[in-house]
Amino acid sequence: MSGANFRQKNLLKDLIYLGQTRPVNKQTVKGLFRFALEPLLEAQSQRALVLLRLQDTKEIEGVLKRLEFTNAEVYSFDNLTKGENLERENIWGDTEFLVILSPRYSAVMLWDYSTETVKETSCLYYLLNSRDINNVIRIINENSKIDLIRYTQEYTPERRSNELLNKAIHKFINYADSFVEEASLTQAENSLISESDDIEKKYEYISTKSKIISHDIRNHLSVIDLYSKIMEKRLEIVENKELKDSLVNAVSSIKKSKESIDVLLNELRTIQGTKLETQNFSKILESAVTLVQAKALQKNIKIEVSNEFKGNIIADENKLLNVMINLLYNSMDAISDCNNGIINIKTEETEDNMLKILIADNGCGIDEDKKDKIFEEGFTSKITGSGLGLYISKEAMKEQYGDLKLLESENGGAVFEITVPRV
Repeated sequence: MSGANFRQKNLLKDLIYLGQTRPVNKQTVKGLFRFALEPLLEAQSQRALVLLRLQDTKEIEGVLKRLEFTNAEVYSFDNLTKGENLERENIWGDTEFLVILSPRYSAVMLWDYSTETVKETSCLYYLLNSRDINNVIRIINENSKIDLIRYTQEYTPERRSNELLNKAIHKFINYADSFVEEASLTQAENSLISESDDIEKKYEYISTKSKIISHDIRNHLSVIDLYSKIMEKRLEIVENKELKDSLVNAVSSIKKSKESIDVLLNELRTIQGTKLETQNFSKILESAVTLVQAKALQKNIKIEVSNEFKGNIIADENKLLNVMINLLYNSMDAISDCNNGIINIKTEETEDNMLKILIADNGCGIDEDKKDKIFEEGFTSKITGSGLGLYISKEAMKEQYGDLKLLESENGGAVFEITVPRV
């Protein structure tokens, strides 16, 4: 078969059929897309190759934004995502893919919503740390403007095809999709909600539904956690180093996925919008300091508070508390292990009825080239950061008619300023 004829056939779509997975929901696909990229997003300095072909970037724009801050070479085969478009001929139709090659791990994910009669569902071809990934790259390379084969020689994280790991991944996909199906309201339930004009009743219904779903998901997560610990215990008697290292990485990935799901479940608790009420600021400040005190003691950091404001503010208590805790944790992370770490919190009243909350530390400061980026979605300077903390915090303060900004930063510390309306 000649190269030209080879390119005219959508072999990627054939692989999806051969994957023999049951069709899964679009939300499951997007969730797996995030999980596949997560190790690379955390290790921002890690060199890697990422190949993308997407028909829709809604709901994953934050992940794609974070990808821009990594050290990966990103190439696209579409006109939506950033990165040089390498596609020579439009032969793949609606087929989409994600391919990752790095020194630490490799992954491939193929899907096509046109393969199924049910809207927004697709079978999946999904591999993690497998030699078969090279076959996918060869097919993509047939329709690429540059030679991609060299990357398979440069990045060879897999030593053997890990069939057990990939079978476990497919089982996890089925579990995840069942959660999505349960979380999706039935048409009858949807109609019932839409017929009601009572916003509070709508929220109460959705909130109750989310709590039930969260409870069921946590039950499954406890099972996953249990078997992860059993696997870790069994690994103590595994003598083959190559096999042991592979399984250690697999358990680590499972644990990371569990932690990510835990974070998402916690987000369900904040499904309601911002609730602005008159609040006693001193009580919120006291709560914030109390909640971070354990970590401060562990890192030998002293927190000094200077607050002369004894009045009330207009704020969402939980959201303001979360913003303050996030800033205090960031300050602790910025302070190197030493005996004189100090965080100062003080307040100032302004003439325009605002209260300034200043949080200063004597940490390493923020580099000049990063000052304008720290509030961008996806940007982080931490190895294990998500790039969402400061972005979400700033948005939360805007919702409360306040603001969050970096007041000053230099070698030796940083000062952040929160503003909230005074009563």
